[in-house]
Parts: sequence; structure tokens; C-alpha cells
Amino acid sequence: MALDYTRNAAHFLFVICPAIDYTHTMFSFHACTPYSFFLDSKGRALAATCFVPATATGAVLLLPPFVEERKGALPVLVQTARALAANNIASLLFDFSGCGDSQGTFETAPSAAFDEDCEAALAWLARSFPDAPHAVLGVRTGAVHASQLAARHPDLAALVQWSPVTGPDFIRQLLQRRMVNDMVAYGKARESRAALDARLRAGESVDLDGYPVSGSFYAWAQTLTPQPVTVPVLIVSGGHDEKTAAACAPPAPAATRAELRYPPFWNTVGHVDLTALISETVNWLVARFSAAKPTPTACLSPCTTAPFGELVSLTASPTVRGIFDTPAATPRGGILFLHGWSGDRTGPHRLFTRFARRCTERGFLCLRPDFIGRGLSDGEASEASIRRMTENAQSALEELRQRLPSGAPVVVAAICSGCKVALALASKNQDVAKLLLWSPESMGALRSSSTGLRKTFSALTTYARKLVRPETWKKILSGQVQTGLVTKALVKHETRSADEAVWEDGVLKVFRTYRNPVLLVFGGSDPDAPGSSRAYAAYCHKHSIPHSSHTIAHAGHSYYGEAWTRDLFALSERFLL
Repeated sequence: MALDYTRNAAHFLFVICPAIDYTHTMFSFHACTPYSFFLDSKGRALAATCFVPATATGAVLLLPPFVEERKGALPVLVQTARALAANNIASLLFDFSGCGDSQGTFETAPSAAFDEDCEAALAWLARSFPDAPHAVLGVRTGAVHASQLAARHPDLAALVQWSPVTGPDFIRQLLQRRMVNDMVAYGKARESRAALDARLRAGESVDLDGYPVSGSFYAWAQTLTPQPVTVPVLIVSGGHDEKTAAACAPPAPAATRAELRYPPFWNTVGHVDLTALISETVNWLVARFSAAKPTPTACLSPCTTAPFGELVSLTASPTVRGIFDTPAATPRGGILFLHGWSGDRTGPHRLFTRFARRCTERGFLCLRPDFIGRGLSDGEASEASIRRMTENAQSALEELRQRLPSGAPVVVAAICSGCKVALALASKNQDVAKLLLWSPESMGALRSSSTGLRKTFSALTTYARKLVRPETWKKILSGQVQTGLVTKALVKHETRSADEAVWEDGVLKVFRTYRNPVLLVFGGSDPDAPGSSRAYAAYCHKHSIPHSSHTIAHAGHSYYGEAWTRDLFALSERFLL
């Protein structure tokens, strides 16, 4: 049963709040309460969440990295926020303009926006916790951005930098990823790094990491370099970019350098155990705030309108949360979005956020939940399974239906392993009007025995490219490459237990009676696409399930390219309408 969000004010409320009246008490926080809202930054609405303990000895602003690295960093930032709250430290996590669930597009965000966003978030934190010392924690580009913020605010109590990378180096790495993606999709890099760099310098936009990166962002990124600070600093490079980490460090004793090593979680598929990083950081911050007197946290007044979006609780503890994208008029129907195994409700490079907002313009009420242990939902990543995710999806479907007019159709849209959840959900709710499946993973007996071999070959190809580089051998010989992680990537994929395989086959036996339209979309360079496409086509044909299948030439599994994204959206909109 979905919670009544109007009667459970202590749960998430996701609304635009340009100004909040803190003098008018509406409810108090107990233990750790996540309070989500849209934060105003020069007229732009930033998706923000404050993790609030009952009493606070300090408050920390969390700065994520840009583009797709934000998705990889989100899990550890949320885990850190919870660990801080358990130690009586509040924290504020937000999405930059045009990122995550914030307003606008990354390409059109003005170059001054990102500095303004930091200032707006820090000002909100200062107003909300006026009696507590404040600190800033940044990841990758967010770490260097944090140093610039600390240089402008020398009254900050502390600065934490995880794997800092300068703007110019970040752009260079994005250009390298673009060339690798081109080689996978087309067999060669279509443009040299110098040519791409020249286009950006000329003010053009270039597809990088699934985002159209503008010339203005490129110019701004050239200024994203470490600034000298006077506040105490904790720097954890993790074994990445030691030169930048050294440049970030003020003279001793102001700087503490942690010797922890960890994989590049911001660029890693799947979930990484970063317990040591979180513990070291939280303990260091607790020590910085040890002299502060614990003060009761402010009683914040929730807004009651949601013209832009609304985040709701969908289950009891552990709470699964989702965001509604609401049309201006009475909805013509609803769309439930189901993300993949290692994703969150925004989808890879904001696919879900962008497509849901397009659909609201067409009159659809859209709900995008975070599965358990993902995004802003409670729980641990290890608690998730396709069966558990299906239970989450059922709660979300019930909440969506409650908000729709009687008889309004509901569509389920999903990507990757979320497509398995969509099939399981539709097998139990065969009145789901349509299924929109992007890069669906093969389910149960439909999974080819060669799937693991193809993934291993793909991983081997990637590592083979790296092995021809002198810097890779230097890292191996110096012990900087974690060979255990490489082995895991090569030989251990998303395996299923025998029970899970049997359960998935049971879903397929029920789903064979589904009689509403199904659209399957695949990427031409996705190594799993040929097998999955054939398996689903044969299954649907055998059981008379109305379906159509399309392959977007050269696209990868997550459609990391603006042209591929446009094709994906066009196919999907024609199917929905």
C-alpha cells in the first residue's frame, strides 16, 4: 500500500521552494530525515535533498561531479550523507543546473550557473543551520569546485576533496571516452581529439559522455583549477591523478592526505564497496566538528504545491521513493519508468528525466521510482534483486493509478534489467496498456549461453586497448592496478542464482498471455542486442504477443549520443501516441 504523502509530512516532499519561512513550524525531524525540494538558484530550480539528524554539530555541502560521473558518484554520496547524519552532521546534496532532476538542459546552462548553484546551496545550508559550522565535500570536478568555494568562503570549517580533477583534465578524459565510444560503435574514431577540442574552442557543442557539452562549458571548465585555501583540508586521491591532489593540498598542517585506494567509482558499472572511504571521511569531519555544541535542527516548513515535480514515499521502511512529473492539465494516462540495475530514476545521461518531461508536455503523468538501495531510496545495493525490484514497481504502479482518472491507461517504460521488472509487473497486471522496453536484457530461458562470453570478449577488448599504453604497464608494475577487480570484470558478470533463473522462467510462463503492444528498442553496437532481439521476437511471435522491434544503428546499450537519443525518443513517442 502506498503511503499517503499528504498525511506523512516527515517523508519526502519534492517541490519548488524559492523561499521557505523557517519561523513557522510545520514539523520536526527525528533521527535522519531526508528533506527534498527544489532550491532556487537565480531562477533555476535545483533538485536538492537535505539529510537532517535530530541534532546537528555541523553541516556539509556535497558537490557531485558533472555529466555521467554524477550517476556513478551518487550512491557513495548518499551513503556518506546517511553516515554523517548518524554522527549528528547534516548534509545537503543537489544537482547542478541541467543535471540530474534539476531544471533545464546541460547544453543550455549559462557558464556562470555552476558557481551560482554552489553559492545558492551554501547559502541555503547557512540559513537552515545558522548555529552549526559548515564544510564542503566534492568529488572529481566537484572537489576542485569545492576548493574554489572554500577560497571564497574562508570561514568554512573544513574542505574534503575526493579524487580531484581539474577542468582541463576532465575535458581531456571526456574526449578520450568519446573516441573509445566511437571505436566501439563505428570501428574507428570519426574525429581526432584535436578536432573535437577545436570545435569546442570555437563555441560548438560536442557529444561527450552522453551529454551535449557546449563551448561555454568548455571555456568555463578551463578555469576549474585548484585555489589556495586556508581551511583544514582532507584530500583522498584514491590513487587517481596524484598531481592534481598534490596541487590541491595547502601547506601542512592544514592538509591531511589519506592513503586509501579505490577503483574509479564515478566511471564503474555496478556498485563499489567504499566503506573505508566513507569511514575515513566521516571520522575526519566528526573531529573537525567536535568542539561544536549540538543544536536541535530547524523545523522546516514544507511547501504544499508542486508545479515542477513531487517526490513521494512509495513503501514503508525501507522506504522506496519516486518523483512525479506532472502535466498542466488532467492526465490522459500514466507512464511508470523503471531504471536499470546500477542506475537511478534519472536514467543513463538523464534519459528518463528528459523523456518523462517530454511526455508530461503530451499530457502524461509520469512516475520515476528509485529501486531499493538505489538513488534516494533506503536500503543497501545488496538488498536488490529482480523480484524485490518488482515488488517496488508494484507499489509505484498502485500509487500512479491512484492519481490518474478512472480508466486512464498506464504504460511501463524500462531500460536494461528494468525491462525484466517490467515483464514481471505486466505478467501480474495484464491491463498495463503498453510496454516500452529499451535495451531489454534477456530473461530466464531466453538468455543465451553466449551472453557471458560476449560480455567477457567486450571487456577483454577494452583491457586489450589499455594494455598497449605505456602508462598502463607502469601502473601494473607499481601496483596501482587492482588486478582482482579486473579479473572480476572479465569473468564475473550479472550472474543469477538457480532460484532466480527459475523465478524468471515462471514470469515468462505467465507473461505469454499478455496481449497489449510491446516495443523493443536495441542499440546496434550493444553486444547483447542480437541475442536478446532474436529471443524476444521468437517468444512474442510464438505466444501471439503484439510487438515490434527496432535497432538504432551504431548505438550502444545506453544510447550515449545525442543523435541516438533523438532516434530513441522519436520511436518511443510514436509508439506511445
